Amino acid sequence: MKHLSIVFLFLSSFLVSQEKIETTVDISANAKGGKEDVDFVFQSQVMYPDALLKQKKAEDVAIYFTVTAKGEVKDIEFKNQYADAFKEEAKRLLRYFIFNPAKIGAVSVASTSFLVFKFNPDTYKKFTKARGFIISKDRPNFDTSFVIYDRADRSPEYYKGEEAMGEFILSNLEYPDLAVRQNIQGTVVLSFIVEPNGTISNMVAEKEFNQMCTREAYRIMRQTKWIPGEKNGKLIRYKYKYPIVFNLHNITKDNATGEQK
Repeated sequence: MKHLSIVFLFLSSFLVSQEKIETTVDISANAKGGKEDVDFVFQSQVMYPDALLKQKKAEDVAIYFTVTAKGEVKDIEFKNQYADAFKEEAKRLLRYFIFNPAKIGAVSVASTSFLVFKFNPDTYKKFTKARGFIISKDRPNFDTSFVIYDRADRSPEYYKGEEAMGEFILSNLEYPDLAVRQNIQGTVVLSFIVEPNGTISNMVAEKEFNQMCTREAYRIMRQTKWIPGEKNGKLIRYKYKYPIVFNLHNITKDNATGEQK
C-alpha cells in the first residue's frame, strides 16, 4: 500500500505539472508594459555578442515560449536557425520580462507566445550612446540571478537625488491640453523595476485617473536614470513605486501640450 501511495502521488504531481496549453484565448499573454516596454528594455539591456558585432552580423531572432497561468515562462525554443550567441542573448533578455498570462474570460490560462529581438550593429551603437548613464568600473558586479527585491541595503534613487527628480518631472511634464481644458488633475502611481544598470523595466500604472495623463507619466518616467539598489555588495533588480502628480497649479505654457493621441 505504501508503494502504491507513492506511485499515486507521483502520478498526481505529474498530471498537475502537465498544464493544458490553450491555442484560442480572449486575451493573449503579454509582457507588462506592452510592446513599448519590450522595445525599451531591449534597447537599454541588450549586450551584443562581441564576435558578431565585429562581423557586423544582424539577425531578427524569434524566441518562442510558454507563459503559464501563473505568468511563469517555460519551454523556450527557437523554430529557426540563428547564431548560438544570438540565441543565448535572446534567452538572457527574456528573463527581464514579467508576463501577464493569457485569459479566457476572467480565467488565466497557459498559452504559447513569442518575442522578436532585432539585433543590428548600427542601431546597437545608437542604443549604447542613448543609455548615457554608465556605472563606474569600481562598482560591485551586477547580481545575475534576476531576483527582484523590495528590500535592500541601499534602495535605488534618481541619479541626481530625490529633489532633482521632482524638479525634472515638473519642468519636463507635458500636461495634455484636453486634460487642462477639462480641468482634470490627479496622481498616476507607476511601479517598475530599477535594473542593475540604472535603467527601468516592466513599468505599469497601479493607479491612474486619465489615459492621456498615464501615457505622459510613462513617457517622462522612461527618461529617468537611476542609481540602482544594492544588496550584499551586488547591484540588484528592485521593484519601485513612484507617484507622478498632475496639478493644474503647476503648469505653464512650456509644459501644456496639444491633445496626445
